[in-house]
Amino acid sequence: MTCLAHAALCGSLLVSSGLTLAARQNTRPITPPAVIESMYGPDLYRHYCATCHGADAKGNGPVSVALKTTPPDLTILARNRRRVFPESEVARVIEGGKAVAAHGSIEMPVWGPIFRSLDPSVTRVKVRIAALVSYIASIQQK
Repeated sequence: MTCLAHAALCGSLLVSSGLTLAARQNTRPITPPAVIESMYGPDLYRHYCATCHGADAKGNGPVSVALKTTPPDLTILARNRRRVFPESEVARVIEGGKAVAAHGSIEMPVWGPIFRSLDPSVTRVKVRIAALVSYIASIQQK
């Protein structure tokens, strides 16, 4: 192979590799999906709750500073109620059946109606809410 042919081949491979790498790079911001397939409580919490309540559920998520009311520390709900986790109350808050200042009024609740509008399956909506309640129960301080 001549030097010129070798140079042409190498140049062609470099251009081809560069185009392949450029095609793989995503220069647009990634928008997370509105509905995640997972029904696992920790996944649901991270996707839907952590921005306000924080990854550690202590009310210090990145959005919390922009809210009128600081989100509660979800790890001490049982401690504040004589070590009894308020399961039905937490479910009502998530469903939108109980007014919470940071979530808006009862006329403008958060997750129950949002889950219902994003997923036509009533069963999956109920499973998501139950999984979130169960996860929040599991992270209570002893």
